[in-house]
Amino acid sequence: AGRFKSLTPAGLRIVFALLTRPGLVAAPYREIAAAAGVALGSVGDVLADLQARGHLAPREPRRILATAALQEEWATHFPGTLRPQLQARRFTAPAPNWWKGLNLQPLNAAWGGEVAAHHLTGYLEPEQITIYTAAPEPLILKHRLRPDPDGAVKLLDTFWPLAEDAATGSETVHPLLVYADLMATTDPRNIDTAQRIRTQYLDVGNDAPDSP
Repeated sequence: AGRFKSLTPAGLRIVFALLTRPGLVAAPYREIAAAAGVALGSVGDVLADLQARGHLAPREPRRILATAALQEEWATHFPGTLRPQLQARRFTAPAPNWWKGLNLQPLNAAWGGEVAAHHLTGYLEPEQITIYTAAPEPLILKHRLRPDPDGAVKLLDTFWPLAEDAATGSETVHPLLVYADLMATTDPRNIDTAQRIRTQYLDVGNDAPDSP
């Protein structure tokens, strides 16, 4: 099937990097590849695809057009295309509120899904715990998480350079990923919260270039 290059797993990694790192879109290909964790060779094809489909300005300097539409497209395709590659594993924690007040940064991890939404909006009381981590073992050991296919705790691999996020001091993954996680659940509480995140963190002026 002739899929759009930007909707392949590598393409989604690149688009995520472009949408979440202001100014990256105008950077050299090598810098984009490093930020997205992909092979250098895939960057040109993905940018050409984005340009052909009206998501990138046709002339230099490169900038994203119709940001909101590209965010929606990314959030729609992430669950079926990229997330299956992230080695999701489920666990049960000894205590239901073990996650409250927990700082994941020293454990090379960040909150996704409902806990991230709770941090970002103060609105959702989490039932499912989603964590993106570059090194799951210390987290599993420290918090005595035990494997359970029906557990409420889900660990997934990070697909971006998490260490660079640590410098910004954010306990959560980027709001775009939180939005995608929530929208994929079909839970009405989560969909409602996802819309709040979209309004509060993702909505930008139509066709506005990335803000500095």
